[in-house]
Amino acid sequence: MEQGKRTRARRAGPARISSKNQVTLPAAVLRSLGLHAGDPVDIEEEDGRIVIRRHRSRFDGVVGTVPGFTEAVDVEASRASWS
Repeated sequence: MEQGKRTRARRAGPARISSKNQVTLPAAVLRSLGLHAGDPVDIEEEDGRIVIRRHRSRFDGVVGTVPGFTEAVDVEASRASWS
């Protein structure tokens, strides 16, 4: 999306907050953003609005810049090699 431009997703209707403080997000919105069940998100309040953003790790910018530091790390295999 171009910086400064915003688009509005269609809503199916009003959402409700459950007794467990859960809200169901519209599947069409999640698909359009490429989000899936289990994906981490950041939730913040901005100017009286609830804002949900895809979580970006502070390491996202360095992945691939340091030799041996890649996204695909098999922790169990690495752990086995330590002994």
